Amino acid sequence: MKRTTIGRTFNAPVLNSEAASEPFKQVFTLSSGKKAIFSRVTLSADEVASQTYVVQENNGRDQAGLTPESLKDITRTLSLQQFFPAIGVRRADGRIEVLDGSRRRAAALLTGAGLDVLVTDSAVSAAEARTLAQEIQTAREHNIREIGLRLMALRDSGLSQKDIAEDENMSQAKVTRALQAASVSAELLALFPVQSELTYGDYRTLLTAQELLQEKQIALSHLTDSISESVSAIRDQATLAEDEIKNKIVAEVRKEAALIVQPVAGEKVVTTPLWQFPDKNRYARKKSRGRAFSYEFNRLPAELQDAIDGAIANVLARHLK
Repeated sequence: MKRTTIGRTFNAPVLNSEAASEPFKQVFTLSSGKKAIFSRVTLSADEVASQTYVVQENNGRDQAGLTPESLKDITRTLSLQQFFPAIGVRRADGRIEVLDGSRRRAAALLTGAGLDVLVTDSAVSAAEARTLAQEIQTAREHNIREIGLRLMALRDSGLSQKDIAEDENMSQAKVTRALQAASVSAELLALFPVQSELTYGDYRTLLTAQELLQEKQIALSHLTDSISESVSAIRDQATLAEDEIKNKIVAEVRKEAALIVQPVAGEKVVTTPLWQFPDKNRYARKKSRGRAFSYEFNRLPAELQDAIDGAIANVLARHLK
């Protein structure tokens, strides 16, 4: 008996020029049971921009998280070759909704490259599109926030978390974690060059900071503006790995949120520059609030750091011994 092949397979190259003129076609069975024929088309860079789009609820990928840094693994090779076509549905307006391959689409937009897409002209409902996108997902596994964004749409439709857990075959605890991650503001997440590095613990830290500010009726922009220079300096450190950059930015958010929401009554943070640098990412400054103060330095050479450490130690020894 012939053994059934499981998983994705590659067709042998077509060498006959007459056969090669026929577009590649593939049949997918939708969740409703009906079949849809998908034909391979190649879109130019301009067509990718004007004729394709992504619906978050159907695709599942957090489009705001598709930063240049997070797409480096694709942009390095997309102009040379595309290993798998994206998959989409041509809607009534003639544009193509991309169900699978939104990272490839975003990389094509960044690099000005074309894009291969398997497209069907069959009518595909939103429910069928969501299921098909999950079944054919070929790129990185969706992170907990992306799962949460999809679950939010189900919750907003009236389903309880218990119902969502049963329908999605998830534990209620995972549903809760995913929804919490999805509740973190996009404004906060924009601080991170590669959002896929964030863990559930990181999302909890960010959500806690966000909720603290909301309780005090403080705009989130107050926090993000306060740490923008520090975050830029962290992101510019080429020697740091992606997870190290993430950890440092999370720490900045946690520290700044604590400073903002726990001020001494009537007192504000006063920042005093200690030196003016031509590079905006270099600084030497003092921050004070009431009786508390701190000194902050960035991008100073190692020998100057050592000299500052020594000066502080000498001053403390002279005055406190």
